[in-house]
Amino acid sequence: MVYWRNVNSVTPYTPPNHSGTRNRRIIGANDGMENMEVIIGEIDPGGIADPHYHDDIEQSMYILSGEMEVVINNKEQVLSSGDAVIIPKKAMHKVTSVGDVPVRFVLVYSPPLNKQY
Repeated sequence: MVYWRNVNSVTPYTPPNHSGTRNRRIIGANDGMENMEVIIGEIDPGGIADPHYHDDIEQSMYILSGEMEVVINNKEQVLSSGDAVIIPKKAMHKVTSVGDVPVRFVLVYSPPLNKQY
């Protein structure tokens, strides 16, 4: 079992229905984690995660840098470094990078999304 990992050693992937997005799964089900998954995400300016929801997964994001517009159940907010986002199960959500530089964030799923893209 590996107990640590550097984000730069993880191959990025783009989730379905996302554009300008790179995610790096640094902790997840493949590591034996049953109740959470941690991803470092980056969305280029103008990039988007189209509206979607997760039936059985809670999601949170902590913004490291850049700006994102988040719409959750028709409530909209522009967020930046130091802000956190809470997305409950079944909440329709959309994320758009709105700044001049990519938005970078920590993404946590609980339980793990369990999908390998």
